[in-house]
Amino acid sequence: MAVYRITRFAASDMDRVKELTEGLRATLEGIGADFIDMVSYGNGKGVVIARYPDQAAMDAAADTASKAFADMIAAGAIDGDSVHPHTGEVFNSF
Repeated sequence: MAVYRITRFAASDMDRVKELTEGLRATLEGIGADFIDMVSYGNGKGVVIARYPDQAAMDAAADTASKAFADMIAAGAIDGDSVHPHTGEVFNSF
């Protein structure tokens, strides 16, 4: 069953976040996710939605995902206090 990691964050410059994540593209594409989407809500708020085929794949990707956020925080692109990850298993789809 598919699982999701959904991480909310705040960033004053989403273009900078996009630039940094483009630099991580090869790494992030290889972590086993079915997809990873980054969405801007506007007003400096965003969310990363990552879907994995199962819990084992998501667990295996956890360190890489954490490092990606740590790098963006260290670069000053994301407010470290704003990062809030949530995980869950799909129980129904339409």
